[in-house]
Amino acid sequence: MKYIKNVAKTYPNIAKLIEIGKSNMGRPIYVLVISNMKTGTTIDKLVKLRNMRKEGVKNVPPMKPYQGKPGHWICGSTHGNEHTGTEVCLYIIDKLVSGYGSDLKIKQIVDDQTFYICPAVNPDGLFNSIEKGISQRANSMKKDDDGDGKVNEDGFDDLNRDGYITQFRYKDQKGRYVIDDVDPRLTVRLGRNEETKKQRYSVIMEDKDNDGDGKRGEDSERGIDLNRNFPEGWFKEDGMAGGSGDYPTSSPEVHAIAEFFTNHRNILMAQFYHTSGGFTFRPLGTAPHNKLHPKDVAVFDMIMGKKYLEIIGEEVPEAWKKPESLSKFKEELKEKSKNKYAIARGYELPRGWRVSYNETRDRRYAYGMAMDWAYMQYGIYSITTELWNPQKDIKDFPQFDGADARIQRERALLKYQDEKYGGKLFVPWKKFKHPELGEGEIGGWIPKYRSNALPGEPLLGVCEKHWQFELFRAGLQPEVVISDAKARVLYTTNNANTAGVSQKGDQVTIKKGKSKGRYKIIEVTVKIENKGKLATHIARGAQLAGNREDVVWLIGERDKITFLQGTPFQKLGVLEETMKIPGYSGPSFSAPPQQQRMQRMRRYVPPGFPVRRWPRQMFGPKQVKQTGPKREVKWLIAVEGNTPLKIVVTSQKGGTKVKNLSIQ
Repeated sequence: MKYIKNVAKTYPNIAKLIEIGKSNMGRPIYVLVISNMKTGTTIDKLVKLRNMRKEGVKNVPPMKPYQGKPGHWICGSTHGNEHTGTEVCLYIIDKLVSGYGSDLKIKQIVDDQTFYICPAVNPDGLFNSIEKGISQRANSMKKDDDGDGKVNEDGFDDLNRDGYITQFRYKDQKGRYVIDDVDPRLTVRLGRNEETKKQRYSVIMEDKDNDGDGKRGEDSERGIDLNRNFPEGWFKEDGMAGGSGDYPTSSPEVHAIAEFFTNHRNILMAQFYHTSGGFTFRPLGTAPHNKLHPKDVAVFDMIMGKKYLEIIGEEVPEAWKKPESLSKFKEELKEKSKNKYAIARGYELPRGWRVSYNETRDRRYAYGMAMDWAYMQYGIYSITTELWNPQKDIKDFPQFDGADARIQRERALLKYQDEKYGGKLFVPWKKFKHPELGEGEIGGWIPKYRSNALPGEPLLGVCEKHWQFELFRAGLQPEVVISDAKARVLYTTNNANTAGVSQKGDQVTIKKGKSKGRYKIIEVTVKIENKGKLATHIARGAQLAGNREDVVWLIGERDKITFLQGTPFQKLGVLEETMKIPGYSGPSFSAPPQQQRMQRMRRYVPPGFPVRRWPRQMFGPKQVKQTGPKREVKWLIAVEGNTPLKIVVTSQKGGTKVKNLSIQ
């Protein structure tokens, strides 16, 4: 990771490298923060705690200024052998830092937003896949799988010592492979009960029995699938373990990411890069489509999905082009589709933008997936892009369909690497006598090229497409601003607590004093708006544990301000989007967040249990009852002397802004 260290050193004003954890083998997990380090603020810098922590207690670390801006997470190599995601992360980093001084759009995004880019979630798997030539999807673990008292002593072996762990194929009457008739470098997998008169082969990774227990590769450092270790949908319906690991976040890599997301609630966009396939998953994979709010579905599909398909050059569904006709498309699907979720939406999801949940069989794809965890538990527009599809990403690559399409693609790809790379990406088969299996051949694709974007022009094309898509998503982020703030002195008095103020409904009556005094009675009016295209939360985002709705503060010296109307901070709800969400016409949020919380509380009150009805004012801050992207908020306060006043609007995912008040 020399590159990202150099970036942080070269661009200290817009880049900061932080270590969020270590892998099982002690390798650091880095996140490069890209944002203008001289801009941004957070509420904890402006509002002091009434009850300060004891000296030496550091359980509430101060927030960084960049945490007061909308956040965008991008990561790669959750699976160590899928390093195309790492390449795209590095490409995006380069675009952001190199374009900051010359591209106004990039400069504005870096000034106003924060990117958290983690090129290698799984540094051990990536290291083994690239440096050792072992294709390792999982993380690494120190373990004794075979109970012989030795740790990781029987892993894969470079039998011919060429620096790669390729394949060993040998004749085996029970084997599931035959040699391809067209290109003998390839093997074709047979069906489970398929008959053949050809010579059968078995194909394994280069390996041997290192500890003499009759088994090969049973005690390697290969650990668990990190994308099955996240705490969403990890358990099966019967309560038993479904995901990987001993428990959710049991791996240090996933634990580090979970802790990072918990401490960086400003993240609204997230991309978890994988390889391969050339398509994007949006939520969900652990649960069916109806677990998503319809508004989020519209944002995912008709805004993000539509743009993604346009970028990768695939056909956009007709329903996405004509969202006003969704009811007609739903009726048409009733006649020709058995997918109840597609009928409810009004369209089948296309190849390039899909869900991993099996909608036809109504069955989950997997357990404990990162994308679902980020959406369901943090309220993030999270997606997983499976990078690299030779038919889409190699210019003039032949297109194949039908039963033999897979082997035809493999032949064409092998021919392409012969012509473009001189055959250097594929190790020719050579005879080798295996110590346990006897005569056979070693050869095949060099592991790091087997399922990743090929170097040069193909990889560059993949990087550019997905940089453009993440740049588009950054342009959707909310942007909360204080558009106007005024403070007007109404009169003065000697006693703030006896200032004549009465309120009936929304009507406030002020009884002015007759003489000047040391308290100024001030009316404060503030206008706040979200100028961003999307709302400051997903549809149910403000209701999730750890999330909160948008808030505006009136700040000054606490002991010199008396609030006559309004409270020190007032809840704004969720500042909604400025763009029209195609295909969605319902309410943005199913219920105000405080109502949702009260409903959840009531569920746990036993029948007949006495419930005390508290006065309204005891529930804390005032709730501003307005909707849409704009709010107007008022206070009536008594201020002693000339204490300075500030307005602070703080949105967890829309940013924090400050404005000094000028008293007129």
